Amino acid sequence: MDELSLAKDYFLLYHGINDIEQTTTYGTNEKKDENSFFDIASLILSTNKKAYEKYSTLENFQKLVSQVTNKEVKSVDDLYQLQFCLIDAIKDDTKNSHIKTMHNSFKYLNKEKIIGSFEYNKLVSLFDPNELNLAEEDSFNDFDNEKTYEKKPFNEAKLELDTTINELEELFATKDFIDELKEAKTYLNNQKFSIGITGVMNAGKSTMLNALMGQELLGSAVVPETANLTIVKHGKPSANVFYWNKNEWDRIEKTAESIESIKEFVNETKKIFGDELNELIQEESVRQEVNVNELALYTSAEASGKKCNLIKYVELKSDLNFLNDSIEIVDTPGLDDPVIQREEITKEYLAQCDLMIHLMNVSQSATLKDVEFIIDSLLYQNITKLLIVITRADTVSKEQLQEVINYTKSSIKIQLKKQNKDSKLDYVLEHIKFIPISGKMALLHRTGREKEALDAGFKLEDTGILEIEEYLNDTLFGTESSKSDLIIKGAKSQVLKTITKEIKSYNYELILLNKSKEELEADLDEFTKKKETNKRIFASLNEDINLYKNDAKNYLETLETFLTTELLDLKNIIKQRVFNDVKYSYEKTKKRPESSRIKTIIETAIKDGIIDVIRDYRYKFIKKSQSIGEICEQKYQDLGFVLGHKNDNFDARGFFQDDFKSGFLTSSNEVLIGKITNEVKNSKANKLPELDRKIETHIKDEFEAIEKSIKEKANDISNILIDNFFTQISEPLKVFEHKLKKDEKSLQDRLANFEEKELNKEELTIEIHKKIKRLENISKGLK
Repeated sequence: MDELSLAKDYFLLYHGINDIEQTTTYGTNEKKDENSFFDIASLILSTNKKAYEKYSTLENFQKLVSQVTNKEVKSVDDLYQLQFCLIDAIKDDTKNSHIKTMHNSFKYLNKEKIIGSFEYNKLVSLFDPNELNLAEEDSFNDFDNEKTYEKKPFNEAKLELDTTINELEELFATKDFIDELKEAKTYLNNQKFSIGITGVMNAGKSTMLNALMGQELLGSAVVPETANLTIVKHGKPSANVFYWNKNEWDRIEKTAESIESIKEFVNETKKIFGDELNELIQEESVRQEVNVNELALYTSAEASGKKCNLIKYVELKSDLNFLNDSIEIVDTPGLDDPVIQREEITKEYLAQCDLMIHLMNVSQSATLKDVEFIIDSLLYQNITKLLIVITRADTVSKEQLQEVINYTKSSIKIQLKKQNKDSKLDYVLEHIKFIPISGKMALLHRTGREKEALDAGFKLEDTGILEIEEYLNDTLFGTESSKSDLIIKGAKSQVLKTITKEIKSYNYELILLNKSKEELEADLDEFTKKKETNKRIFASLNEDINLYKNDAKNYLETLETFLTTELLDLKNIIKQRVFNDVKYSYEKTKKRPESSRIKTIIETAIKDGIIDVIRDYRYKFIKKSQSIGEICEQKYQDLGFVLGHKNDNFDARGFFQDDFKSGFLTSSNEVLIGKITNEVKNSKANKLPELDRKIETHIKDEFEAIEKSIKEKANDISNILIDNFFTQISEPLKVFEHKLKKDEKSLQDRLANFEEKELNKEELTIEIHKKIKRLENISKGLK
């Protein structure tokens, strides 16, 4: 029977009072006839404890057993194990003809009074063709072949999984089961996809957003001079503004000492607000709810009150359908905003976005600010896809649009060359998509004024808005979306774990139903004896895990020292690169280098340097976690647990994935660049040592805030990861501890209601079998 694969290399069988995993290898005699095999399997499956006591002495029975396994069946436990293996094999890979053979065999055994009606109904129910996944091919599938994971669009996969969870909640009323399913549903429904919208002032961000949302949510009074970061979420319509806190405002005032535009901004603000400034700028950010229709008074740079000067960001909620699709929008102030702290806040939020849309006005596209932002996003901010929307496309021809796209690509190439990153050109262009749009015409169509757009010669499909929506949908929710795939897999994993635990509980109930009162009392006595031992084991393991967790937390101090040393080296590198370039320029050209060149040197050195430092930090963090994970894994294995997947070596990298890869390059370097370029402008060839000292002083002063930010972020991320890491490491222990308590309760309940359940034993057994099969089929559908 080459086509038959009825046994894996090993089977894990949970049985006995402590649910101890035992491994037994069952092989098949491949020379036997297929139908004979299923006849023999039917007989073995119909054998209960009493029947086995009779059959075990018969030579023919042992011969029959030898035709389906190479292992000797010497006890009733061996028989149960063989039955379990046969069921596990047959239910996964079989055909209608095989099931028919088994049903005929069960019918014959019942007719000959070898099994009773109860056993017959139970066996027929166990192998119900309507609930088994029957193979279409003539042969069995190999057990080791994993089912191919079929990717579906996020919304479709989410709806299916949500429906499955609802079905499970209705089918099974166990409190633990329901609570765990609710956790999976909460996880699934709370996931958000963020879209970051960027561009210089007057790029058309608000107009495009209003067209996407189908409503002028960002009213005309706010467009186009929005001065604040605006986070748009789904919810009951409302608006809240958040003011700068005292620490943030102090930084703005300090920056004003070096940058003239910010100095003017601060002076203007103090003049307008006077003593009121102290009421609005406090230790913690003041939050104020405002009327949505009056939002422009707080966000518009043109509003007379200039409250936008004090607003850090705005949170806007709307019940629009567009936002109901798990979407949040981060609408940013212009990239040319003079207040660099707004740029830092913007970068903080954009670092967490799943998709970036950068808008460029067709009449002023590809400014240096645009190009620098595009390169920075793709090379340093871990943005994997960037959509560039060219606005006001209705004002130029298609040929002119193509010229704008070509000019943008050319500008990117030139800027990369200046940064000595020519080799990154293909990478950058590969991750960019261009879509022209007429935001005004799209907005007319979406707000009931389509006649105006049509009179202007624009159908909805001509505006570009549909192409943008298709791109958003594919990127965020399509089959290639890695985030949506991880969300669905994560939720499915939670549900599958819950189902697995419930199936084990039902199997244990079946074991209990087949035991006599004396056996149950003996089991409970054994449970009681082992309880204290188990408690000590669990307490010891939990204590060890807490010690390892404290060890990991303490290791963060070592990592902070590492950061201090590495960032000190980075400061020296920045100073040396600037100094060497100035010195070289004087020697070769007798002139000072251009300020733009000095700026590029500083920016590139800082960004590349910080990325290298964080990469090394991440490596050390994972290496420490790997060491702890391996120790915990060994302790678990010594007690029969498995941390991670069976037969896989522990790999800490799987716990952390993309962490530490974004959010570390949000600090502005404008003040530092301004101070150093100013020193270079005033430098003299015969006074280079003095320039060296001044550069070192400026780097030391201005790098302090950058260093503090990096250390705080690294520490915050590390602490969160450590907590999550040890939550997962502790899970197998908590699951097993919970199972023991649940099994003990089931055992006590069985004894307390022994007579009642004994009377309904047949019905209860069939009912439990049906529940197990239903759970198993749902589990298969999720894999």
